[in-house]
Amino acid sequence: MYQFAGIDDDHYRHYLFLQGIIGKGSIMISIDLTTVMIGFVFGNLICFILLFSQWRNNRTHYPGLGWWTAGFFANLIGIILLTGRDHLPEFFSMLLGSLFMVSGILLLYVGVNRFLINKGLPRHLLFLVVVYIALQTYFIYIQPDFRIRNILFSTAMFFFSLQFVWLYFRQIKVEDRPIARNLVIVTSLFGVMALARVLLNILVSPGTGPSHSSSYEAFAYLVFQMLYIVLTLTLFALVNRRLYNDLERDIAERKKVESALQKSEEKYFKAFQSSPDAVMITRIEDGKIIEVNDAFLKTIGYERVEAINQTTLALGIWVDISDRERLVEDMRKKSVIRNAQFQIKTRNGLIIQVDFSADYIRIGDEDCMLSVIRDVSERKQIEDIIRLRLTLWDYSILHSPIEVMQKALDEIEKSTGSQISFFHLVNDDNATLTLQAWSTNTKNTYCKTEGSGMHYPLEQAGVWADCIRERRPIIHNDYAALTNKKGMPEGHARLDRELVVPIIQEDRVVSVLGVGNKPINYDEKDAKLLEYLASLVWSIVSKMRADAQIRELNQQLEEMAMSDELTDLANRRYFFLRGNEEIIRSRRYRASLSLIMLDLDKFKTINDTFGHDTGDQALQCVAKTLKAQCREVDIPARLGGEEFGILLPNTQLEEAVNVAERIRRAIEELHCMHEGKTVAMTASLGVASTKPGMKVLDELFHHADTAMYQAKNAGRNRVVLYE
Repeated sequence: MYQFAGIDDDHYRHYLFLQGIIGKGSIMISIDLTTVMIGFVFGNLICFILLFSQWRNNRTHYPGLGWWTAGFFANLIGIILLTGRDHLPEFFSMLLGSLFMVSGILLLYVGVNRFLINKGLPRHLLFLVVVYIALQTYFIYIQPDFRIRNILFSTAMFFFSLQFVWLYFRQIKVEDRPIARNLVIVTSLFGVMALARVLLNILVSPGTGPSHSSSYEAFAYLVFQMLYIVLTLTLFALVNRRLYNDLERDIAERKKVESALQKSEEKYFKAFQSSPDAVMITRIEDGKIIEVNDAFLKTIGYERVEAINQTTLALGIWVDISDRERLVEDMRKKSVIRNAQFQIKTRNGLIIQVDFSADYIRIGDEDCMLSVIRDVSERKQIEDIIRLRLTLWDYSILHSPIEVMQKALDEIEKSTGSQISFFHLVNDDNATLTLQAWSTNTKNTYCKTEGSGMHYPLEQAGVWADCIRERRPIIHNDYAALTNKKGMPEGHARLDRELVVPIIQEDRVVSVLGVGNKPINYDEKDAKLLEYLASLVWSIVSKMRADAQIRELNQQLEEMAMSDELTDLANRRYFFLRGNEEIIRSRRYRASLSLIMLDLDKFKTINDTFGHDTGDQALQCVAKTLKAQCREVDIPARLGGEEFGILLPNTQLEEAVNVAERIRRAIEELHCMHEGKTVAMTASLGVASTKPGMKVLDELFHHADTAMYQAKNAGRNRVVLYE
C-alpha cells in the first residue's frame, strides 16, 4: 500500500522512526515556534548590539567588522519579518525575510573574508543569492511549498558553511589559522545543522508554514539560536585574539629593546669615569654628591668644584622635589632602581628627560647610591614627533586648518621648550604674508595684538622674515641687541630670542614657522627639529586646504551641471531629477503636483530683429520674472531655447492656472530694454497636474506640453490647462 503511495518500505520505516523520535520529543518538550522565534529576535538583537559595539571600538584597526555587523543586522530584520508571518504580507514576511537572512550570511562571509585575508566578495556568492531569491519567489507565489523553501534556505546555509571551510583550508595562511579555528568549527556546526534540517524536511513534513511548523522545526530554530549566540562570542574572540596577538608582538619587541638597553647599562655600570652616561654617587639621606663623572658635569652644566659636596636639592636639579622623595623611598625598599623616568633641570634652566637607574652601595658607614643618568630627551623627542604626527592627522578630521595649526604650535612649544610660536603663510605673489595662527599660550599670555588672516607686506616684516628672504633658518639668541629690527606693534609679545624656519615647496617659500623665548639659546639641533616639524605641519595643512579646494570645486561643478549658464535657472537635467522626486513624494503623501510649461511667442523674431545678444538678455529678463513669481519650493527651469518649465509642489490645478496667468501677465508687461527701446514679449503656457497612478514626470510633462501647444495654436499669449 505504501509503495502505491510512492513510499517504499525502507523509507516508511525511516519515516516512522523519525516520527517516533520527534513525537516523543514533542511529548517530552513542548516547543512553541512563535515563542522560539520571539526569543530568536531578542537574542539576535543582543548579538547585533554586541557586534555593533565591537565595530565602533575597533573599526579603525581591522577591515571587515562593519560587514559582519551589517550581516547580523540583516539577519535580525529577516527574523523579525519571519516572526511577523501572521501579520505581514507574504512579500515582506517570506520573500524579504528570506532575502535579508541569506544576505546576512553573505555579509558575514564578506566581513570574515576581509578580516582574515582582506579580499573582496566572490561573484559566485552573489549568483547564489540571486538564484536563491528566484527559487524562493517561485515556491512562494507560483507553486507554494513550505518544505522546499526550508530545504532551499538550509541548502544555502550549508553552502555558505562550505565556503567558510574552503576559506580556512585554502585561502588563510597556515600561521594565521589558529585564530580562525573556532570560527570554522562553529560555521561547520551550522552546516551540519542545515544538512540535518534538509534531511528532516525530506523525510518528515515540517508543517504548512512558519506559524504551523512541527516541533522539530521549533527545535531546529532553537538550536540555530544557540549556535548564533556561540557565533557572536566566536567573532568577539576572533577580534580579541587578533588584538592580543598584535599586543603580544608589540610587547615582545619592546621587551627586546628594553632588555638590550638594560644589558648595555649593566655591562658598563662600573666603568665610572669612562661611561658616556652621567654617573654620580650620592648619599641617600640628604642627596649630598660624593662623586660624579665628566658626562654628568657636561649634562648638568656645572664644574666639578661646584657639584662635589653639594646636595642635588641645593643645585636645583630636581624639577619636582617629590620625585627624589619617591626615589629615596624605593631605594630603601628595593635597593635597586631601573629605568625610572624623571625630569631634571640643568644649570642654564633647560629641562631634560632622563632615564634613571641606581644601585645601593655602602661607603664607609653611610648609605649611598650609585646612579646612572641617561639623557633620553632625543628619544622622547622622537616619540613626541611620532605622537604629534598621529595626533594632528586625527585632529584634522574634525577641525579646521587654523585649529590644526594652533594645536601643532602648542605641541611644538613643548618639544622645543619655547613660550611663544606662530605659523604664517607666504602668498603666491612672494611679496605678502598672511598672519595665520598663534599658539594658545601666545594668544592668552604673551601677545594681545590682532591680525589673524591679515595680509602683511613682506618688506614691512622685521628680522624674523629674513628666513624668507634668505631661504634658511634664522636664529636670534640676543634679540634685544639686534640693530636692524623694526620694533613690535602694540600688544605684541616681548622677544628675548627666536628661531624661525621657512617651509620650501617646489623651490618656493610657502610658509614660515617660528618659536621664541626658550629659556636657553637655540642651536642648530633646534633648527633641524623645527624644520622637520614645520614640514610635518605644512604637509597636513596643505592637504587639508587642497581637500577643501577639491570639495569646493566639486560643489561648483555639481552646481554648474545642474544649472543653466545663461539664466542661472535649473537646467533640464536637474528639472527632471527633481521632478521625478516630487512625483514620488506626491504619491507617497497624496499631495498635488502641478507643472507649467512656458514658451515665448515668436522668439525667433527677437533674435532676427535685434540679434542674439538681445535675445539672451530677454531670456534673462524672463528668468528673473519667473524667480520673482515663484515660491521658494517651486522649481523654475530653462528646458532649452525659449522653453521654460515650473514645477509647483503641493499645488492644485486651479492654483497652478492662477500662477500661470500671473506669469503670463508679468511677461506681457515686462520692460526688457534694447538700445533704449522696450522689447515686447508674450508667452504661451500650458498647465497640468498629476493624475492617480502617475509614476514618472514624463507623463505630467507630456500633458503640460500638450496644453502649451494648444495655447499656441489658439492664438498665443494665453494659458491653457490640460483636460
